[in-house]
Amino acid sequence: MLLSMLRLRPLVQRCWSIPHTISRFEQQTLKLNHRTLTFSALCLQKPPSTLNEKSTQKVSSLVGENENKTPFIFSKTSTDPKYTKTATDEEKREQAARAAWDVRMLKYTGYFLGIWLISTVGYIILVWGAPQIDQEGNLIHDQYSDLPSWQAYLQRSFHGIIDYWQTIKDPTSDKLLPEPLPAPYQPLYTLVIEMSGVLLHPEWAYNTGWRYKKRPGLDYFIKEVGYPVYEVVIYTKETPWAAESVIQNMDKDHRIMYRLYRENTRYINGAHIKDLSCLNRDIKKIIFLDWDEKSYQLQPRNALHRLKKWDGNDDDRQLLHLAAFLRMVAASGVDDVRDVLDHYNQESDPIEAFLFRQQKLLEAEEQKRQAAAQSTVKQSKGLFSNWTKRF
Repeated sequence: MLLSMLRLRPLVQRCWSIPHTISRFEQQTLKLNHRTLTFSALCLQKPPSTLNEKSTQKVSSLVGENENKTPFIFSKTSTDPKYTKTATDEEKREQAARAAWDVRMLKYTGYFLGIWLISTVGYIILVWGAPQIDQEGNLIHDQYSDLPSWQAYLQRSFHGIIDYWQTIKDPTSDKLLPEPLPAPYQPLYTLVIEMSGVLLHPEWAYNTGWRYKKRPGLDYFIKEVGYPVYEVVIYTKETPWAAESVIQNMDKDHRIMYRLYRENTRYINGAHIKDLSCLNRDIKKIIFLDWDEKSYQLQPRNALHRLKKWDGNDDDRQLLHLAAFLRMVAASGVDDVRDVLDHYNQESDPIEAFLFRQQKLLEAEEQKRQAAAQSTVKQSKGLFSNWTKRF
């Protein structure tokens, strides 16, 4: 017990000496650049007898007794006249002139926009709302001719704007392709392919910008299904100035016959849709390849469904399998390719189902060949035995 009390003695002495080392600074003022701060502070320090001159200077500098030193806090919100800069009359005049100039320019901009808007609306009403005139100069009677003149002009201009907006969303023509070639130069089937995600993969790099990467087996695919096997048409949602040079470099042998771009698509609900009815070809002879199901929603039976978008993988072999499938369809000579596509679209993966059936067909043909060879050997043995019996 006595030993424990001796051990606690230093701790008790330290706790007893804490109140004697507390010094309170009440309502001390600290001036820092443009701001004046008033605060109360508690500081633990040694007794006054042990303080040296350096520590006294540090404390006085902290509480702001030495105002000649540079403050370490910056603020522009102080209202103290000592730290508030008053603007001169010349500066006030410049600020007023600048504010007046800004207001004047804002008014001029509003006047210009208002005049432009009124003139544009007036031009549309006067030009698009005017009745049509025939070659002899007579007015053509339409559904708005019986209305008052001002109302007829408004109705014609309003429907003119709607028709113009619809022409932007629709393909540029109802016949996007020219007439078919005369026989025997025209292929039996038309193959429509999306470029991005099926044949190429767009990539962007900081030093090169946008580039298109060729899918493995692309040259073989174009050679196998290109002219004269199919009438190949690139129908892409890319713009012509971005895709034209890419297609030229991709098709060195000129097996791709036609190219259609974004302006030839039909814009519906935020999607660029390829309308195959505008191709000027028999819809029963068209096969469409695209990974985006929205792009062929108008003619879903003409598309091979559930194609996976190529993401640039170098181990991909999908084009090789697609070439074999398309060669099979072309060799079959079916009257309606949609029947073949419907049969394979029932599977979860049409290409995998085709490869599986091709493998089964090859195995069946191999078994037939082996059976035919064995029957030939038996027949030869029977002839040889009959010939030996005669002798």
